[in-house]
Amino acid sequence: MDMSCEILDKSDSSSGLPTENIPINKFNELIHTLSVWRNEMSSDMNGIRGDIKEIKGSLFEIQAEIKTLRKEQVALKENVSIMQTEIKSLQASLQFQSEDHIALKKRVDDIARTSNDQASSVATGLLTRIDSLEQQARQVNVEICNVPERRNENLMGIIEAIGTAIRFPISKGDIVSVHRVPHAQTSDKPKNIIAKFTTRILRDNVLAAYRKAKSLRSDQLGFQGSSSTIYLNEHLTLQRKHLFRKCREVARELQYKYVWVRNSTILVRKGDDSPALAIRGDNDIKRLKDGKQEGGGGK
Repeated sequence: MDMSCEILDKSDSSSGLPTENIPINKFNELIHTLSVWRNEMSSDMNGIRGDIKEIKGSLFEIQAEIKTLRKEQVALKENVSIMQTEIKSLQASLQFQSEDHIALKKRVDDIARTSNDQASSVATGLLTRIDSLEQQARQVNVEICNVPERRNENLMGIIEAIGTAIRFPISKGDIVSVHRVPHAQTSDKPKNIIAKFTTRILRDNVLAAYRKAKSLRSDQLGFQGSSSTIYLNEHLTLQRKHLFRKCREVARELQYKYVWVRNSTILVRKGDDSPALAIRGDNDIKRLKDGKQEGGGGK
């Protein structure tokens, strides 16, 4: 009944080998091989299990890192949000300060401008007042221009000669003082003579006689050589002289026929039938240029 015995019995026995032990040896080898494979697989499985544990450990660490990163990300977002809020607040504060600074600067500029305007107005008023007082102090003076200068000259004698030439006798008792004054700017012309009379009425009568005479020359006063024209004018302040000079230039440009001074006031007239216009400052000259100056002020 043993099949293995039957198979072994039918095998070729002519080779002289022991055939009855071959299947057992192969089986043992197979068992051994399987055992080796099993040990190797067990070892590999153990290694894989170890690797899996390491991977799991790494995954746990990664998950922990991810959780930490997420927490840090949330905290970072919160910090960014706080910073954005603070930046907006700072921007709003800066905007407010900027607007406040602009408003403050404008207020300071307005105050400075107002102060400058007030100071300028006060200064102009003071200068006008000073000029008026200076002119009042000269209201009895006559300024005589273009009289030749001589060494050791007799100014009182020249004044008396002028009175004779204009047919209005002038005595020493009519004169308080007489002297020459230097020009405001360097000039080759003779220094002007200032004669101070005792009264304004006397001064005005002398000027009226001079205008009536219409001409006064140096040879009429006894000067030898080339004859020159002598001019008698009201004694104006330096400010009014400058204004008078500018007025004459503008009047020449605008073809005004007459420019003169009466009672310390500068007057202009376009023609014989035109009204006299008073010029008291630069604004009047500007209005004269613009054709807006109104008449009035003297003849």
